[in-house]
Amino acid sequence: GVGAYGAAMFLLVTLAFFKALLFLGAGAVIHAISGEQDIRKMGGIWAKIPFTHAVMVVGSLALGGVPYFAGYYSKDMILESAWAAGTNAGHMAYYLGVLAAFMTAF
Repeated sequence: GVGAYGAAMFLLVTLAFFKALLFLGAGAVIHAISGEQDIRKMGGIWAKIPFTHAVMVVGSLALGGVPYFAGYYSKDMILESAWAAGTNAGHMAYYLGVLAAFMTAF
């Protein structure tokens, strides 16, 4: 709504990669425990598949918008563009975007 088409495409691509990474990681976890999907039986799985654990942590941090990850820069570009619009709608979009980014990280 603020004309940041390049930033929007960057955000779309980064979110697609992070979410794909997390879904593939979830599939790897289910595969590693022989198809069991009861979360109560998944304790300590990080010791069995440390690479998957590390990659899922990185994907979660990036999706949450932690600085120095691509998710931070893509969300920041959107928020900066909304604020720079200088309109009431732009400022409202900024505040709602900050709230949405916080809820995503939460």
